[in-house]
Amino acid sequence: MQWCGCMRPQTPREALRDIWGEVREFVAEPSWDEASDIAYGIGRLLGGLRGRVYVAVPGDGRHVTKIQARMREYGCIRSKRHLRDGACPAQRRE
Repeated sequence: MQWCGCMRPQTPREALRDIWGEVREFVAEPSWDEASDIAYGIGRLLGGLRGRVYVAVPGDGRHVTKIQARMREYGCIRSKRHLRDGACPAQRRE
């Protein structure tokens, strides 16, 4: 699958910020989806540490399915609330 510009290696700081955001969401509203979001964030952190975009980790499947559906629907891995004027924020930087 072709990914949007949001799918790039993250710095440890970026990845930890994202993981912390997902942990807060999980604490506020525990669910398997939120747990999968945390697992995916950990995979992004591990990937970034290895110079890669992502490393698969146990429990990430729900999140991976979700971002694949987002790519097919509107061309960005991020949720619609993160889009800028309806477009991927990474494409808007160019």
